[in-house]
Amino acid sequence: MPAVKRKMVKRKPAASFNTRKCPRKPQGVFVQNAPKGEDSQAQFENTPFAEGGFRYVYRGVYTSGPRQGEECVMKEFKSGGVHEDIFFKEDIEAVKKAGDLIEKFNAAGVVSKGVYLNEPEVWSGNAGRIAGHKVLVEPMIKGEYFKFNSNTGHAEPDTQSMQALSHFTYHQSKGQYLLCDLQGGRYDGFYVLTDPVIHSKNKEFGGTDLGADGIENFMAHHRCGRFCSPSWKMPPAKQLIPKFEAVCGTTFGEAAALFSDEERKDLEIKVKKEMRISIRKLWENALPGDKNKNQIVINKSKKVEKKTR
Repeated sequence: MPAVKRKMVKRKPAASFNTRKCPRKPQGVFVQNAPKGEDSQAQFENTPFAEGGFRYVYRGVYTSGPRQGEECVMKEFKSGGVHEDIFFKEDIEAVKKAGDLIEKFNAAGVVSKGVYLNEPEVWSGNAGRIAGHKVLVEPMIKGEYFKFNSNTGHAEPDTQSMQALSHFTYHQSKGQYLLCDLQGGRYDGFYVLTDPVIHSKNKEFGGTDLGADGIENFMAHHRCGRFCSPSWKMPPAKQLIPKFEAVCGTTFGEAAALFSDEERKDLEIKVKKEMRISIRKLWENALPGDKNKNQIVINKSKKVEKKTR
């Protein structure tokens, strides 16, 4: 097994997981390898047990530190070894932003279960095939692993809490960000997520950040559930026409357009028309009772006149 040594950096304190399938509830929003000031090392298998679009994932065990004996994972670029922290900058920045958004969601008390996030760190390999390479290391997600939604708006059944989290982040950030591609562990009383995607207006977070199109597309496919508040922000009506298909996997770069430019223009015209009709129906139904009664009486009297002729 190749060994990996943790790079010493300052970090916030966090509680550690035990070795049971259902971990203890974390303290703070981040689930970390170790509290600040404490060293940690781990060994990993040579064969990956999972993979994403850009990286292989290896199973390992902490060999020293506060989580000694517990499982962890290492993520390594498929393209080969890297030797600089800068290659992981977008991952680290995305996790920091995701943690900030999740903290606000927890503080708002939208759901009774707390949501927590694995915080990966850049470690340096010190033996074997990965000696000198930079990799990401984080605690293992215990028990069954769930994919709650994707970065294109696909949502699995019975995941309303996580769909509310995505919608909340759009609302709370005034449409500037949307947290999605939510996946991880679901336990009694809390969730632990890993590898989320953030869509941002300015495409700040790498290849899975689909920018403004990704935000609009996700919200177009999104269906509000019982945890979404009616007061939460939604995009304008014409932006609720999806840009591309909602698929369960993670989409990188650009997705194929769902409609041609001509089809989209036609749809936008139809949406405007439907909106006008819907708005008129809403205010007509909201008229005071007497005005509605008068209208009914007039209609009835016309029918009677027709019958008597």
